[in-house]
Amino acid sequence: MKPSVQQVPKKNFDMNDQQKLYRVFRLIQLLSQRPYRKVARLAEILEISPETGYRYIRLLQAIGYQIDHDEHYRYFLLVDFTHEDGKLLDTEEAGFLQDLLWQAPAGHPLRDRLLHKLNRQYTLAPLMQSLVKFNVYEHIRTLGQALESERRVRLHNYYTGEGKVGTRYVEPVEFQQGYTYIFAFDLDRKDYRQFKIERISDVEILDEPITGEHESRTLDIFGWTGPRWLTVTLKLSTRAHQLLLEEYPDARPFVRTHKGRAIFDGMVRDWHGIGRFILGLPGQVAVVEPEELKQYLRKRIGEFDF
Repeated sequence: MKPSVQQVPKKNFDMNDQQKLYRVFRLIQLLSQRPYRKVARLAEILEISPETGYRYIRLLQAIGYQIDHDEHYRYFLLVDFTHEDGKLLDTEEAGFLQDLLWQAPAGHPLRDRLLHKLNRQYTLAPLMQSLVKFNVYEHIRTLGQALESERRVRLHNYYTGEGKVGTRYVEPVEFQQGYTYIFAFDLDRKDYRQFKIERISDVEILDEPITGEHESRTLDIFGWTGPRWLTVTLKLSTRAHQLLLEEYPDARPFVRTHKGRAIFDGMVRDWHGIGRFILGLPGQVAVVEPEELKQYLRKRIGEFDF
């Protein structure tokens, strides 16, 4: 007879257990996305031995995950979220059924079979969503170590807002916006950049000291940074005024009313953030000054492919 949940002896979940669990979850992620990798490379990413890598793969196979490899012995996970008859429960429905089945008497063969099927078909999707959050935590922890030890890092497979993927070689400077971004000096582009942490696949701390003298750069109210403050004056329609205060509440002290028209008199670090706001409201915002912002907007409009 299986022990109930209350009868299972408690065990301290120490840091070593947490790392093992993370590595198994991370392996699932690596096996389910391209490029597929050989076990030696998987072990290198997970910081384990190849023997342990094979053991983790056998473990996943034992609990029902279907893992295969190509002719070059690059391993991948077979994931199929569709049923042959096209009728598939969504994740919410499956979760509801799982809760009901867990309340049924233990040991019933039908209950156990249904739980096994539901777990195999639906556990991976929420797991991958949770793993994204866990990865962000790990990236913050690693970047924090790099900042503390003053070491350069490589941001592997960084996804830009335009959908491009690449590796960035940087000197981290500081976290920004509640650990949403890492502000860093891009050593290849010789310029400061802001990188969204959830778009980073892997963070590698290098055995190279940070050599530059970097200053903290405060973000403007639109979430951008830059080398200097830029003065901006805008005339806003009623709708633009409302949206500005809803989306960027920190802009409130910089808005005044003149002859019944809302005026934004503020300062920004870069044209990108405020430019995105203006271009998203065609005909609702008039740029009073500066001329450089007007030129930037004309250039962006000229890049649009209508």
